Amino acid sequence: MKEKMIRSVAWADLAVTLPFALPFVAEAVIALIYFLDQRLGFGTPSTLFEMGPLAMMFVHIMGVLGVVWALSRLCMPSPLLARIDATARLVVAALIVYAIAQGTTPVLWVFVLTEIGGCIGQVLTSNRKGPST
Repeated sequence: MKEKMIRSVAWADLAVTLPFALPFVAEAVIALIYFLDQRLGFGTPSTLFEMGPLAMMFVHIMGVLGVVWALSRLCMPSPLLARIDATARLVVAALIVYAIAQGTTPVLWVFVLTEIGGCIGQVLTSNRKGPST
């Protein structure tokens, strides 16, 4: 059961981070985020995120690191990695909240919720007693 939860969260992470690792796909995902921002009436200027080569390099690096981290948990779904992941999720959620406070799109609250949800799932999994399957 533990491994199943760890792998489920890792699969979700892979689905979310892989597009950011891929040139052109990442740009489309960012454009979609700002499209949703406009449709929801937030009106956040997309010029706040300048999709120049330097910014996109960091986006792609984040995507690659997310993919590698997800693959590591798929290959080795251990309680230790679940605890590390839970801690990292809290840091990432805090960074997203900070970005929202600095004026980026409130659409990113969806990512905050998924990070906190993944954190809770990983903590509950890594603290369970019993067999790891």
